[in-house]
Amino acid sequence: MAPRRAHGMDVVGFEGGSGYTRCCVPSGDCLRAQQQFGTNPGEDPMAIALDDLRDTVRVTCNNELCTAGRYMHRECFEQWEQTVLAYLKTCGRARSWSERQRHQNLWTKKGYDLAYKACGCKCGRGHLKKDLDWMPPPPTSNIFGRIEEMDGLNSKKKKRRNRNSKPSLTIASVGPLIDSRTRTGSLSCSSSGSSSPPASSSEPSVSPVHGSHLKKKSKIDFPERIRLTGGANGIFTRRLDFSSFNTLPKNKLNSYQIKTEDEGNHGNDDTRCFILSTLASQGRPKVHCILCEEQLLVFDRYPLIDGTFFLSPRQHAKSCIEVKVEGRTQFLTVVCMACLEGVNGRTILCRFCNQKWDGSSLILGSMYSYDIFAAMPCCTERIKCNSCYKPVLHPSQRLNFFSDYSHMVPCPHCRTLDTHFVKPLSFCFTRHMSQSSILWP
Repeated sequence: MAPRRAHGMDVVGFEGGSGYTRCCVPSGDCLRAQQQFGTNPGEDPMAIALDDLRDTVRVTCNNELCTAGRYMHRECFEQWEQTVLAYLKTCGRARSWSERQRHQNLWTKKGYDLAYKACGCKCGRGHLKKDLDWMPPPPTSNIFGRIEEMDGLNSKKKKRRNRNSKPSLTIASVGPLIDSRTRTGSLSCSSSGSSSPPASSSEPSVSPVHGSHLKKKSKIDFPERIRLTGGANGIFTRRLDFSSFNTLPKNKLNSYQIKTEDEGNHGNDDTRCFILSTLASQGRPKVHCILCEEQLLVFDRYPLIDGTFFLSPRQHAKSCIEVKVEGRTQFLTVVCMACLEGVNGRTILCRFCNQKWDGSSLILGSMYSYDIFAAMPCCTERIKCNSCYKPVLHPSQRLNFFSDYSHMVPCPHCRTLDTHFVKPLSFCFTRHMSQSSILWP
């Protein structure tokens, strides 16, 4: 049957009235066609059923007259995405990004403006972009038995999980869920518990929002490789739901903004083991935010906290825990989610230029390997020598990586070697509450 056009897509009409489109992957043939998916000689392996889009990714073309289609099989999209990432690696400022950062930034304005030339559509007149606002709708009908097959498979997996007694977390139905697909989106510092030290990171780590949107009344099954206690003697809380994150804007409820999975094999995530073993050795199942002093529970799995940890060469408060990282003394420090977002009157302002400090783009539930307050100096006062009070950098100069601002550097004037950009919070900031501004703390 000849294809018919509908809504800017190639839609194929099959007997029975079901609507289909074809995989619009622009780089070569659809993987399913190459692998000869489908045993029915009359079945098109590139076909995508419009009433069962669970295993697809939607893209948009900036050519309003495009008829090449809007959907790709997930495996086709992921392979094509790798070619775009390879192109991004050669572009401008993206050359200094890590693989993780390129993956984070690709479909946001920050990365797409550099990589769009590698995203040409099959229509030949536009460029494709992943639709970050789209989530697959639930299937509406029986598509050649596929739904029943998937249900059977899910049932088998569920029984297998029950036999193995592997834990799963049910999310509170009062809000959306965090997508727990394996990702490379969050920045984590490699770490040491009481044993091996974290590998230093020199990567910028402000995380753009990136990830799929979320469903309600679903379940997140944590990967089987994640250990129950993470070597932390079982003193930490088991997170029962993610309802504490419901206060965030909906566009932040994704697995790139909130860290949900281990990145190491068999649950040996270095960052998680470092944090939990450090706190366990101190007997601390709870920590304090250095800004508002609110007490926060520490959880045994990601997200480890309703906020973020970071390492600083300066002890900003007595609650900060001294650790050794690659032979250097650092302090494990915490900021809660409300202070990062600046809600409930928790606005933090620079004392010198009155600019707001904004931590809302930082990844929640994990740890940064540098001082997040020093990483983005807003004015000349923030880059002055701690000894002679002359600028260590030219006002228009910026270091390559956020972590560079936490390193020891020599002053070009008095030659004093110090972490000049990491200053006491009371020196840099005031807390704005209601209509008055008071000195920190």
